[in-house]
Amino acid sequence: MDASQIISLIPSSLLNQLSIETDVNRYAKKLRAEVVFKLLMHCILSHKDNSLRTMESAYESMVFNLLNNGTKKQQISFSSISERLSVMKSEYFEKLYHAIVKIYADEIKDKETTLIRFDSTIVALSSQLLKTGYHLKGGGANHVRQLKFTVGFSELPMSADFYTEQKFTSENTALKTSILAQQPDKSSTIRVFDRGITSRKTYDEFIDKKIPFISRLNNNSKHQVITKNEIQSPFATATLKVHTDQWVYLYSERTTKAKHPVRYIQGNHLISNEAITFVTNISEMDTTQITDLYKRRWDIEVFFKFLKQELNFSHLINRSENGIRIMLYATLIAAILLLVYKKKNGLSGYKIMKLKFVLELEKSITRDIVIMTGGDPIKFDNLFSKPPD
Repeated sequence: MDASQIISLIPSSLLNQLSIETDVNRYAKKLRAEVVFKLLMHCILSHKDNSLRTMESAYESMVFNLLNNGTKKQQISFSSISERLSVMKSEYFEKLYHAIVKIYADEIKDKETTLIRFDSTIVALSSQLLKTGYHLKGGGANHVRQLKFTVGFSELPMSADFYTEQKFTSENTALKTSILAQQPDKSSTIRVFDRGITSRKTYDEFIDKKIPFISRLNNNSKHQVITKNEIQSPFATATLKVHTDQWVYLYSERTTKAKHPVRYIQGNHLISNEAITFVTNISEMDTTQITDLYKRRWDIEVFFKFLKQELNFSHLINRSENGIRIMLYATLIAAILLLVYKKKNGLSGYKIMKLKFVLELEKSITRDIVIMTGGDPIKFDNLFSKPPD
């Protein structure tokens, strides 16, 4: 499946429908929401170091003119783009993101156990540059503001939340809020997260709401053993020597016992001998399955690295809260297109995959130019066909 086919899965009617639904174009003259979306996609995918100046230049290019269905060429300044990002309704991009998640999740859905990995990434800038966000406390960091982005990642980024309030410095608040807000299609979907959540009340709340989860615990977490699952003797997985699998009641720091029991699995890393403790409310899987599923949490760390290194997400081209929200959803949509391309074409890695995607897209656009100027598309295709053996 090539790049142009993947992009074509987004119906043009969807862009128009959402612009009407959100009334996003009420005061727009040149930079209508559909145009801004296409401009952002073009620049995020094609330019590693995207900026307002890059967008200004790209807006006037022939390539973007064709991507934008050959609309009448106009000039626009980078300051106009910045102003539009600051004031246009981010709700348009949020709804577009959720619609696109559904479209592409159906394209690549897997039959295996569904996992959603939850984690947060931070973007920090000087308080003089950033107009929103919370301050770090202590350590002379009061001049820095931070933004927290919490993502639920399956094969695609299924959910995204943007937190600016001080209370969300704690992952007990941020991760919990995002996990409870995400409503997967199947109740059997397992949520996997790291040790950011330490609240026993949060575990109880997940169990009350029948949310299956797998996480890590501090090795010295206070607990009361209820029953021990059958482990005749320590056994090894690919990376661990597991010696404990039991159901326990956990205690909080104030010695308050949790309402519900959880499964407590402990082992030692085969190389470092470091003790590692897992916690889950899943009873029907064996120990190896639980530990293997937790290992797949690392996928979201790789995804965050991809967002920051390949899609330039750590560089904020607009520093208003509204503009940051727009850039969050636009970047995630671009990431979805690339992830689907990667999956459909059996590619590994991210850097080369992105390059292949952009080259295919440019080839498709060039082919359109050949047709528009009366050229022969077959001759054009032959330039790229493989010579016979």
